[in-house]
Amino acid sequence: MVARSSYNEVFERLVTDTDDIEGFIAYGLYKQAKREWLIDFHARNHRAPKAAEFAAYNACWTETSLQALRENAESALSAYADTIVEVATPSIESEALKVGRPVWKDLVIGAMSAVTYSVLLLVAAYLIKVFGNDFADALQGVTGIGK
Repeated sequence: MVARSSYNEVFERLVTDTDDIEGFIAYGLYKQAKREWLIDFHARNHRAPKAAEFAAYNACWTETSLQALRENAESALSAYADTIVEVATPSIESEALKVGRPVWKDLVIGAMSAVTYSVLLLVAAYLIKVFGNDFADALQGVTGIGK
């Protein structure tokens, strides 16, 4: 077990729950930054950092800098989601078209609708020619009442 005085609480500050994906990614970004710092430190000093130097590094991680890591994680997740949607869209559209009605059926339905409407217009024109445009005249012609 690590002594409390040397324990780094960054994980607890970044990850708030077991399903906090954003927090886990932010912690990964923190570890990446820490690794870069260690490599740079070793390259400049030709040695590993001492405990006090590690403590100074850990102290530089303020709430603002940790929040920036969470925001970077959120941006990364958003970009990943956008990529997934972009990649999946063509196959989703293709499947939707396969499941839907074939185009020829839509064309037949449209043609039948146009023919039906035209026949109704012809019938209406014939009725107006035969009976006139007065509803009472048409009613008398059909029923024979009032002649």
